[in-house]
Amino acid sequence: MRVANIIEEGRLGGPQVRIIRVAEKLKESVNTTVIMPEENSHVFRDLCEKSHISYKVFRLSRITKEAKVALRYITCSLFELWQLTRYLRKEHFDLIHISGGAWQYKGLIAGKLSGTKTVWHLNDTQMPLFVRKLFSFLSPFADGYIFASNRSKKYYKPFIRKQKPSFVVPAPVDTDLFTPEISQLYRDDTVDKWADETVIGTVANINPIKGLEVFIKVASMLNKKFNKLRFVVVGPVYESQKSYYKSLRQLCENLKVDNVEFVGSKKDVRPFLKRFDIYLCTSYAESSPISVWEAMSMGTAIVSTDVGDVSRYVQPGKVGEIARTGDCADISSKVICLINDKTKREYYQSESRKVAITSLDIRLAAAGHLEAYRTISKSL
Repeated sequence: MRVANIIEEGRLGGPQVRIIRVAEKLKESVNTTVIMPEENSHVFRDLCEKSHISYKVFRLSRITKEAKVALRYITCSLFELWQLTRYLRKEHFDLIHISGGAWQYKGLIAGKLSGTKTVWHLNDTQMPLFVRKLFSFLSPFADGYIFASNRSKKYYKPFIRKQKPSFVVPAPVDTDLFTPEISQLYRDDTVDKWADETVIGTVANINPIKGLEVFIKVASMLNKKFNKLRFVVVGPVYESQKSYYKSLRQLCENLKVDNVEFVGSKKDVRPFLKRFDIYLCTSYAESSPISVWEAMSMGTAIVSTDVGDVSRYVQPGKVGEIARTGDCADISSKVICLINDKTKREYYQSESRKVAITSLDIRLAAAGHLEAYRTISKSL
């Protein structure tokens, strides 16, 4: 089977990682070609090449608040659709996989114009009203759906005008790669600085949806109760988020929090996940966060806001702790519990790893994708 996986965002994030991991696992059954934008995709392209995944680069503009990019989106979208449709007609793919969420619809339209069946991958639980209305209008064109979580499926169900085959496939983690044992082979000089500290960390692109101001406020509250804490954020600051990043720095200064460390993007996050005593997710909205699954696979104790399907896997009191979204006091109390109770923390570390293996491993995700591909490509 030949599948074109189209994504209109080039910056590396959860959907891009998922695309590569699934394509790798399905090589014996599926020949995947990733179609991506030229802009901001150099890291994504490098990973495709390293994994021997075919890719094609187009000038695909995206919906954004950045003035220049937004203008290009308005003026160039029709030409981009024409180019994409012409390519899909020429290549005769068996199926088109539209990745990246409800706002990425160019692959859907191009697929319809080229006469190719499409599956729309929805991996969020929060979109502006105009995106939801546009999605609802275009939904009859899709031949099927993959939802990254049950919450995503519930969120989008009212906007789907014609029922089609649908599958819930959580974002995958490679539990062979993200394992506490192999991580001992990798070191990072930054990690060594925190030898005698309790480290509470997160991995996230710097973005308001990640609730990093909550992360900082929690740090401020915990600093009043404990000594030798270190709060770490691993993730890049893109040009579009520099203003938000500056506000986070200002918040640290205002609250006199000097032990929050932004370490930037890292090619290998495993040494950090291994060193974290507690992984803290403060997101306002998620669907199936790969960063949380990777932390679980590394055997890290999890405290997370109740977003996406996290509570389905991080079962409260059994696998980790779930707090109310945006509630700094509730989040702090959950973290305090784990700082004070080493036995519980170690129990959660063990259970997190088990759940990652049995419910979130890449093999399960690849099988789910293959089932969706075969079902939708054969549907009438």
